[in-house]
Amino acid sequence: MNKLYPWLGCLALLASAQAQQSTAYSPEVDARERARIAAERQQAVQRYGQEEADCYQRFAVNDCLRAVRKRRRVSLDELRRQEIILNDERRAAAAAAAQQRADERAAERASPQAAEQQEAAQKDYEARQQRARDKQAREQGRPTGPAPAASAPRSAPASAESATEAARRQELQREYEQKQRDAQQRREQHERERAQQGPSSAKPLPVPP
Repeated sequence: MNKLYPWLGCLALLASAQAQQSTAYSPEVDARERARIAAERQQAVQRYGQEEADCYQRFAVNDCLRAVRKRRRVSLDELRRQEIILNDERRAAAAAAAQQRADERAAERASPQAAEQQEAAQKDYEARQQRARDKQAREQGRPTGPAPAASAPRSAPASAESATEAARRQELQREYEQKQRDAQQRREQHERERAQQGPSSAKPLPVPP
């Protein structure tokens, strides 16, 4: 049963990672933010389109157009940056969910039944080895009996593999958490910048007759 302990630890790690993922990423928040970005992008296109039209009523048309297009590019670039952050968070959450499913399948393969089958196969191997040694001893006229413990060495590839998988999952979890922290910092910085800029002075376009 000692072979099950590494898997129990892995399952605990998976539960912790799932809890952190649920608090770090929310589909509802993602949908709300994407709707806000889409609305602000539409308003920006309409506002700057109207400003470009107003430029043609001025004397320095080209200078006016360049200034308007520069402001529009800055606004749209900022909205695109926010959209990229949302995409990164969604991909990170999807990768964490896929890793969790893979780990769950691996844990199922290492169920108690599988451990018992592996132990039975090991005992059968040792019994066959012992019979072969007894037969050889009888043929050579030596006393028979159990072989020293070192005569049937065991390797521990399963334990080593479990430790490697656990380390890899921990590394992936740390990378995911760092990405979440970076995204949160970027959102907070964006909110501070928006607060400093003040409310938008955009006006709706006049309704055509």
